[in-house]
Amino acid sequence: MKRNLTDIAVKKLKPLDKAYKTTDGGGLYILTTPTGTKTWRYDCSINGKRATLTFGEYPTLSLADARKQHEETKAQIKSGIDPRKAEQVDEHLSLPFSHYALEMMKTQELRDSTYAKKLNRMKKHLFPVLDKMPVTKITSIDLLNLIKPIAVHGKRETAQLLATYCRQTFDTLMSLQLIQINPAESISRLIPKPKQSQNFAHITSPQEFASLLIGIDNYHGDFAVKKALQLAPLVILRPHNIRFLKWRYVNFRDKLITIPAYEMKMNRDHKIPLSRQALAILEEMHQATSDKELVFISSRSKNDKEMSENTLNQAVIRIKDPITGEPLGRGTMTSHGFRHTASTLLNELKFSADAIELQLAHVNKDRIRATYNKAELMEERTEMMQKWADYLDSLKKIQNI
Repeated sequence: MKRNLTDIAVKKLKPLDKAYKTTDGGGLYILTTPTGTKTWRYDCSINGKRATLTFGEYPTLSLADARKQHEETKAQIKSGIDPRKAEQVDEHLSLPFSHYALEMMKTQELRDSTYAKKLNRMKKHLFPVLDKMPVTKITSIDLLNLIKPIAVHGKRETAQLLATYCRQTFDTLMSLQLIQINPAESISRLIPKPKQSQNFAHITSPQEFASLLIGIDNYHGDFAVKKALQLAPLVILRPHNIRFLKWRYVNFRDKLITIPAYEMKMNRDHKIPLSRQALAILEEMHQATSDKELVFISSRSKNDKEMSENTLNQAVIRIKDPITGEPLGRGTMTSHGFRHTASTLLNELKFSADAIELQLAHVNKDRIRATYNKAELMEERTEMMQKWADYLDSLKKIQNI
């Protein structure tokens, strides 16, 4: 049999946007995922049915060892032995739920941020309990008793996500023929559904927004938190992009922030023109964190870790009305609400709908695909964001009179 790969060729395989196969011959290939994981797999026919066997990850399993396992497996199949049942059952029975959950995630094309969130939810809610049980003995009742209380205590969306993760993981077990029935198949139907989604709480009154902006300017909490909140309405980025904003994304000379596609919800590079006011805030932060990777690092941060979204939301809740001294944010505004407020007011100010949608990174392919052939309306958006910043300053001045 002709073999196509060499050790050097396998070592040089680089991750791309999507997982891809590189064949060696006889159905053996190596699958390279966007995260850089390289897994040896074998496409074959067992009892007349197509199957894909996973041998292991490179470089733990070398090219030579993968070929050896490939030849041994071919011989087993030729002799009428199903390798999935013959040698792997005992090994698999000793592996925990978390092993299959991680294997399941390797087959999914997840952004780094999505992968981390999914893994953290499972580490917190699933692994501590399910890893103590024989994975092939876990029942629907076990899963319901674990997940339903999470929904009952108000985290319905989390519970539904966990039910989905369990179903996906047990699908992996079924594909390995370790179980015949997926115990998580109907769990999502047995737990309370998330309440109908609502927009993030936000202010639509210019006067109320002015009071909030003044309250942010008067905020006496953490310096980085204050500056993050001051920047939010000027760039109308998602809270995630503010929290994970890196200095290498900021170009002071061109007065521009460029966030790479892999950090954006729409998977496109996103350019944000900076007003004079936004630049001034970033210049203040530059004096404090220019030697760090992230722009906004709380003084309480350990190991220069990013601040949490809850940190920003809690800060918004603590913002006080400059006149009454009463809290402004609770029930009326969240860190994500700045985007909704900006969208509402910018439309009321009669700015171009396409420019607003591009600034918000709400790219509707059918509606404004052509705008990307016009340099993303950068000239128009630059003018809009400066006028928007000036408008916010004028609101604060009127409110202070």
